[in-house]
Amino acid sequence: MQMPGIVDWFGWCTWDAFYTAVSAEGVEQGLKSLSEGGTPPRFVIIDDGWQSVGMDQRQEDAPEKELIRRLTHIKENHKFQKDGKEGEQQEDPALGIQHVVRMAKEKHHLKYVYVWHAITGYWGGVKPGVSGMEHYDSKMKYPVISPGVLNHEPGMQTDNLTTEGLGLVNPKKVFQFYNELHSYLAAAGIDGVKVDVQCILETLGAGLGGRVALTTQYHKALDASVASNFPDNGCIACMSHNTDALYCSRQTAIVRASDDFFPREPVSHTIHIASVAYNSVFLGEFMQPDWDMFHSLHPAAEYHAAARAIGGCPIYVSDKPGHHNFELLRKLVLPDGSILRPRLPGRPTSDCLFNDPNRDGKRSFRGIQLPGSFLEQYRQEKCIS
Repeated sequence: MQMPGIVDWFGWCTWDAFYTAVSAEGVEQGLKSLSEGGTPPRFVIIDDGWQSVGMDQRQEDAPEKELIRRLTHIKENHKFQKDGKEGEQQEDPALGIQHVVRMAKEKHHLKYVYVWHAITGYWGGVKPGVSGMEHYDSKMKYPVISPGVLNHEPGMQTDNLTTEGLGLVNPKKVFQFYNELHSYLAAAGIDGVKVDVQCILETLGAGLGGRVALTTQYHKALDASVASNFPDNGCIACMSHNTDALYCSRQTAIVRASDDFFPREPVSHTIHIASVAYNSVFLGEFMQPDWDMFHSLHPAAEYHAAARAIGGCPIYVSDKPGHHNFELLRKLVLPDGSILRPRLPGRPTSDCLFNDPNRDGKRSFRGIQLPGSFLEQYRQEKCIS
């Protein structure tokens, strides 16, 4: 399969910088800030926050955190429209997300612009019956969580998505959905997508032939749409470690290999690095593991940077504009925005393959690229102290 070009360039993701409050202005601030420090990003991932979404009608006193947002249009929301107004759609494509792409590529010399979307469109799926989206035949489905998952994650039983349900596009219409979404994005200059929440499909198969049949239909449609609309095979798989998703995905070359980078959770960093390294033993045989974003100005920044330097992965940060450690970034990023990337994924050496660096007290593991080539020994204390 074709490896997307982003793997050889430094990038920036909007998520930890803005979360869903991201806007066109915020994207430009982030690109400008990194470029002025001598580490110009050459790709950007515009994460969750660019899409048109809405909440279900509920009682006025219902807490907002309990309301599930669902996709209401394939086009961008007003924050990514030139002079956009909330609740309105721009008919002229040049005034939509296209103007953000042009700014990124022409003014800041980016090579690639990606956007985020869930495999079901959005976290709560596609809102059934919403004007302009009726032809996707979205129906409400309620996740059925397996006993094994509930044993490890009891909270899934009362999770908002489990209780409020998800608007699932008819599997027979899902290629049309992906193709219309991706062709709109591609026409605006978007080069690829980060497709999140892929594991949710394994909970929605009841009445649709089962989880394997449903996942197969969705991934076949996704692969076909990506191949048709993004010539560089621009797709990053995320939340996709269920075996159905891994075995059904024939086109995607980059897969997130861990949980998110959590900048506000100090104990998460050891687990994050160890998880990616050990998961890469399996995932690295058929996809390029993605180590996720990180903050360059953070107590664990050097730890995360060192891991990505030997990970063979895309290297990208999620710094807030103006909050960077350029001394660290210049160790990773060349002046033209390119990176030096090992040709194979970073994985543990055989002598620590069955260690648990999170719990066994040894506090270290070794990462390799090729059999027998020792590259780095991580001291777990660095990210905890």
